[in-house]
Amino acid sequence: MKLISRRTLSLLTSMLLAGLALGMAPLAQAHTCSKSSGEGRWAFTVTGSVILPNGAAVSVAQVGTYTQDREGNLSGRQTRSLGGSVAQEAFTGTASTSSNCTGTATIAVYDKASGALVRTTTLDFALDDSTNQARAIVTSIVLRDGTNLGPVLTLDYRRLSSKDGN
Repeated sequence: MKLISRRTLSLLTSMLLAGLALGMAPLAQAHTCSKSSGEGRWAFTVTGSVILPNGAAVSVAQVGTYTQDREGNLSGRQTRSLGGSVAQEAFTGTASTSSNCTGTATIAVYDKASGALVRTTTLDFALDDSTNQARAIVTSIVLRDGTNLGPVLTLDYRRLSSKDGN
C-alpha cells in the first residue's frame, strides 16, 4: 500500500477547505425575509386533487394572478378546474412571512359572478430565488357550509413585478 506524501495530503486538505469556504459563501449571503417580502404582483399555478368526504379524489388545476401589499394583504383572480368543471373566482387573504422566508396564508375564495364565498383555504409556502419565486402546499380547504376537503395540492408562484413596479 502506497502512503500519501505530506505535501499531497496538505494540498488535498487545502482544496477541501477552499471548497467548503466557497460552498458556505451563499449561506453567508442568504436572504432574510419579512412581511413585505411578498409585496408585488404574482402569477401562479395550482395542481393536484382534493379528497371529498366520501373518499373520492377529484383533480384540480388553477391558474391566476394576485397582488400583495407590504402588510401581507392580497387579492386576485383565478380560473379553476375541479374535475373538469371550470369556474372564474376572485379571492382575498393575508400572508405572513417569517425571517427564514417561509410563511402561511389564509385565502377566502369567491365566485366571481355572484360574489358568494366558495371556500376558505390555508397554505404553507417558501420563498426562493431571492423572493422572486414561491412554492406552497395547501393545508386545509373548508367549504362555506363547513365541509372539510382533503387537499393534495401544490402551488408554484412567480413574481411578475415587485413593489416598485420592476
